[in-house]
Amino acid sequence: MADRAAKQDVLSALRRDLSRLESPQEARPALSLGVAALDRRLTGGRGLILGGLHEIVGTAYPDMGAVSGFAAALGARLTAQGSPPAKRALVWVVQGTGSHDLGLLYGPGLRMLGLDPRQLVLVRVRDDREALWVTEEALKTPDLAGVVTELGGGRAYDLKASRRLQLAAEKFGRPALLLAGHAAGAASAPSAALTRFRISSAASATNPLTPAAPGRLRFSVHLDRVRGGAPCHFLMEWMHETHRFAVAARLSRGADAAPRRQGAGGAAAAARPQAPARARPAKKLAV
Repeated sequence: MADRAAKQDVLSALRRDLSRLESPQEARPALSLGVAALDRRLTGGRGLILGGLHEIVGTAYPDMGAVSGFAAALGARLTAQGSPPAKRALVWVVQGTGSHDLGLLYGPGLRMLGLDPRQLVLVRVRDDREALWVTEEALKTPDLAGVVTELGGGRAYDLKASRRLQLAAEKFGRPALLLAGHAAGAASAPSAALTRFRISSAASATNPLTPAAPGRLRFSVHLDRVRGGAPCHFLMEWMHETHRFAVAARLSRGADAAPRRQGAGGAAAAARPQAPARARPAKKLAV
């Protein structure tokens, strides 16, 4: 009898959690990406839900630099919220010397993307399990713009872990941006996240002053998962002066945004230089 009652309690708790996960998102605070066409495609139709888990994955390993750049651009937009901006800190969880052999974050490059390194709190962890724990605890911290977490591709992140992070982000009203790896495995794994962006490197825009020089950063953005919406694909340009995105072109699902060339993922060189030993990382702060 006691076992039956215990099972009933567990079932009731699961139903309550499921009801929260499926609750309407329209009334929740959201971050506009600066692109009305993309904002309408996201959960709730007004942009990125702040109280939610959002995954960012790479189409392939060489795209992980672009993934970091896209996350840094979103971080810049998060920290620039308000008028005047609230100057809230952004927690960025890294492993070792940086996931995926990309090195540590580079302060001047982040500033070029619009993310002030002085608003960045770097937390270095040993593995994915510790990264997930730090992420959940950081979401409970008041006055944060959000949390960006890099995963190394271990087995600690699964449906259960994503559900815990989604519930924590929803409860405390802060976004968790999870850099969850690359390739088909990361892009198709089951998850409780509200959205899953799949990022591909794209050739930069033409520089109007010097055609041979790189122009604005571009990202081929595949919205593979969105709760309450349909997948789509945009070629997006980052406007670092105004901390917003612009649509360079809207593409059919499955099409490549632009032919890749060496240096096309300019965000990698900005946020994470290829020679980290010669670069100064962003200042680390204790939490």
